[in-house]
Amino acid sequence: MVVVAEEPLVFQDDGHPNQLLLSLNMMRKNRTFCDVILHVGNMELYAHRAVLASVSSKFMELFNVDDEEKTSAPQGHTVQITLNLNKNFESNTLQKIIEYSYTSRLEIYGHEVRSVYLAASYLRMNTIAKECAKYLIKNLSIDNCIDIRSLPGISSKKSFVCQLDDFITTQFSKVRETSPFLTLPCIQIEILYQTRQEMSFVSGDSLAHLVMDWIRRTFAQNGDNSFTYDTFVDKTHMLYLALDNSLQDCTQLPSGDVSDTQLVQEYKKISKKTLLPPNQNRIGQMQPAKPRVLIYNKELAGSHKQEVDSDWLVIATDKVTEYTFLSLVVLNDRLTRISIMLRLNTEEEKILSTPIQSRSSSRESIPEMYCSLSNMSSGKCAFGCITLNDCIFVCGGYDRVECLKTVEKYCPEENVWKPLASMLKARGRFSVCAVRNCIYAVGGSNGTTELSTVESYNPDLEKWIAVATLPIAKSNVGVCSLNDKIYCIGGWNGQVGIKQCDVYDPATNKWTNISSLQTGRYQAGVCSFNGLVYAVGGCNAWNCLNTVECYDPRTDSWTYSKSLVTARRGCGLIVFNDKLFAVGGCDGSSSLDSVEVFDPNLGEWRLGPSMTMPRSNVGVAVLYDRLYAVGGFSGK
Repeated sequence: MVVVAEEPLVFQDDGHPNQLLLSLNMMRKNRTFCDVILHVGNMELYAHRAVLASVSSKFMELFNVDDEEKTSAPQGHTVQITLNLNKNFESNTLQKIIEYSYTSRLEIYGHEVRSVYLAASYLRMNTIAKECAKYLIKNLSIDNCIDIRSLPGISSKKSFVCQLDDFITTQFSKVRETSPFLTLPCIQIEILYQTRQEMSFVSGDSLAHLVMDWIRRTFAQNGDNSFTYDTFVDKTHMLYLALDNSLQDCTQLPSGDVSDTQLVQEYKKISKKTLLPPNQNRIGQMQPAKPRVLIYNKELAGSHKQEVDSDWLVIATDKVTEYTFLSLVVLNDRLTRISIMLRLNTEEEKILSTPIQSRSSSRESIPEMYCSLSNMSSGKCAFGCITLNDCIFVCGGYDRVECLKTVEKYCPEENVWKPLASMLKARGRFSVCAVRNCIYAVGGSNGTTELSTVESYNPDLEKWIAVATLPIAKSNVGVCSLNDKIYCIGGWNGQVGIKQCDVYDPATNKWTNISSLQTGRYQAGVCSFNGLVYAVGGCNAWNCLNTVECYDPRTDSWTYSKSLVTARRGCGLIVFNDKLFAVGGCDGSSSLDSVEVFDPNLGEWRLGPSMTMPRSNVGVAVLYDRLYAVGGFSGK
């Protein structure tokens, strides 16, 4: 007898899920087989644990709690669970969510969306929460954005918060006049300055971040039970910008200090009567004798694009009057206003009301200005640095341990450094330049020997490739681009500063020898400027040079130009504001923080603004009308 295999019967009932939900929902309404009762306020809601647990991991967690009520209940007994939701929830919010659990349909009025969003977030029902968030963003307005941003626990919803904060930032001049904003708790801050000119340079956004840093630091240093959020709101705080570029409370200024004016003394007396405890862990650092302005890194950073602590966040800042600013911040997960007023720390504050034309210019000196930016992945020097596609690229170099082949780029809009594909070879004491959207790393040293290799990086392909090698191996070369060609100037071969110079044409992938330098030099600053190639400073064999040579490709000849004020090697050389800037370097004994500027109209070098710290073998770049000094060696 032959047995023929039977075909299996396969039946897909597409209507079964809907019928199942309809039946379950009918049982819920009739309280049939319900095994849980939810109490919210005065409401009593019957449901099935299996249904609720299948749509909410929070319900699953609550139902799995092995409490006395559950373990002592007989088999089949209805377990009663009291669910305490936030008092801001509407009374029928949970009922709407339970109906969704049984019907797959959520239908609520606009005024109920916030409450349902909070309940869905608490219950970890992400699908509902996302739909509510979309609705709130779609219907966002100047009048409701603060109320939505104030929803408890919203800081953890990064995408939602980002869209909210972008809207508030864009519309902040109008938002700050609405009733919901004006009813937020407000912290009053007064910041003392030495001169009116310092005050005129202040960036409101930068100032708000410095204030936030001070508040957060004060919280951390005085984290006892007597120190609360209300402590900040209860008084006006008078601060000053200290030597370490941090804001400090004026109670920290020592008596008798030049900044301890009558204004500060009155503030100290008032502060003794308030709850804000003094900072016992810090001795106040004096205000600097020379006026200056710190531009906080937030000025260049997109507030939602960088990695930030969502519990401590400056959302928006607006200038209200000439010397007052208003900020919206998240302060320890609480939405708060900060009012900042700038004041002159003088015995006669009436200078503020004096017409500008009648003020003595001798009383106000020009402040130093610099930017604090995010750091590279590690400290390094003698690397290649170049600007391309609105980013700063840093290639190779030396850290404290080894020669590197790593590459990273700085994105100013995000204020972050991002890693890129590594070079083919580790190299330091080399230079880079860009031609036709490609970066070229030329020569250098691998830590033991000089290199003749050259490689190119294409940002579109995100990889490095080898190109034609240099005629001779050398390190500490100067490299620049001019007319879509790469010039390699001087260098070091292990014995002496080299005079030989070469030019590379990417179109033919060939190096060609050009006229030699008049003085052999390595670690020279090299840059193209006004159709010429400049070789600035450097070192011959033992001595730092202050001489400058110019190469004219039309005549293939080098001529001496005006010498530097200070001999320096390892300086960064770059064109900025139609002038040539020689930044930092080493004078043979110590690293320099000085900067020299060559104005072709004057035909001489003059001292420019000093950096905040000495740097030799420093990288320089210009981006968005700013001059950057990157890495280097401080001498220590």
